[in-house]
Formats: sequence, structure tokens, C-alpha cells
Amino acid sequence: MSSLLFSFYFFILNNRDYTYRKNETEDMFKKITSLFIICCLCIFVTACGPSEEKVAQAQQKYAQLAEIHNQVVEAHNDVDNNSLDEALTELREKITEVEGYNLVEMDDEEIDILIQIMDALISSYERHLNTLTNMKGEEEAAVLVPIPVTLVNQTEISFTEIKLYESGDVGVHENLLFGINEFTQGETLTGLTLQRDVDNTPWILELVDVEGTVYQLELLAGEYTQEGIKLNLIYDAEQKIISLTT
Repeated sequence: MSSLLFSFYFFILNNRDYTYRKNETEDMFKKITSLFIICCLCIFVTACGPSEEKVAQAQQKYAQLAEIHNQVVEAHNDVDNNSLDEALTELREKITEVEGYNLVEMDDEEIDILIQIMDALISSYERHLNTLTNMKGEEEAAVLVPIPVTLVNQTEISFTEIKLYESGDVGVHENLLFGINEFTQGETLTGLTLQRDVDNTPWILELVDVEGTVYQLELLAGEYTQEGIKLNLIYDAEQKIISLTT
């Protein structure tokens, strides 16, 4: 018989100490930093031992489990809602049970069962991650401050499109002039709203004139009050730029 030097490698995912801040069960909610550690073992390959392929599958599956666990820990620490505390504690305990298995003492069929267990844990973590993402969105929405915006066209330019969106938003943005006439000189446009968040993220006012020229103006949301802001569009013919005045 030939000998096989087997080591279930260290998953060093992060050297920082992630302490769970919501209750006293801190160890249950720390990020997995050095997990599923099995010492280097020198074993003899026998007919009843696990195949290298099956061991590799288990290693890969555990890596996926560790990754989703860490994502959930980060997301959980980023919300104030603690309704998932108990469920996440139970999941962490199940991971501890998984870490207690010694693959070299298992056969392929037993490892298949262990992989199924890890698949189920991954699915649970994915559901909780989706829930935490929604929680974060709800918490952020609760602190958004709507700011009414009135826009006055003091240029000689007519605009066919106006879009208002948060800086960094790469999604599709609605044309606020869709279905109505062009925004021409001397006209006032009301009913616009931007949402000021806790970070005072700037907003972008995007204008498109009748010739297709696009203008993008930054709105500093942190400088506006909840009562609203009136912005005047001014055109500099020499520099061919549009600016805003209040």
C-alpha cells in the first residue's frame, strides 16, 4: 500500500476580528477566519477510504459555505434589526458540527451526505442574506429626507429630456419630460424630488437639448433643506456650459 499525505487546508478568509455586537453569543457570529482545520495526517489508502475526488468536492463545498457565512456576518453587522439572531446562531452551531467531521475517517457515501448538509446550510444562508439586504434597504429608506426641487429655465435653450438621479446610480433613469412638451425658456418645472441620505450623496440633474447635447449638473443634496430648493438654469454662451443658481 502507498501512503497519502493529506492536509485539509486552512481557510484563511480574513485576519480581522469580527465581533458580533448584538448579544452575548459573540463566537457564533464572528467571521470564519481559520476554519475546518484538520491536522496533516499520514494515512494508508484502502478500499474503504475516501477517494481524493470526493475529498476535493467536500473541500470546495466548505469553501462556498465559509464564503456565504462571511457575507451574512457582514450584512448582519450592517443592520440594526436583530430578528435573525437566533436563526444565525443555530446556523453557526451547525457549521461547528460540520467542522468536527474528519474526512479521512469517512467513505464516499458519508461524504456525499456531508456535502448535502453543507448545501442545505448554504441555501439557508442565501435566504438570510436576501432578507438582510432587504432590511438594509428599509433602514436606509427610513432615514431618507425628500427635498422638493423647482427648476426654472433661464436659458434660451429648449430641453427634450430631464433626468434626476442619485450620483453613482447606473440604472435606467426616467425622462421627467416624457409625454409633455419641451422645457423652454422662461418655463418653471415643479414636482421634482431628490432624496437626501445620511451620507448626503450628491444627485445628478441631466438635461438633453433639442440638438441632442447632454448636460450633467451636480446637486449637493447636503446643502438643501427639507423645505425644498429653487434652481435656476443659466447658460454661459462663451464657455457653452449650463450652471445652476439659487
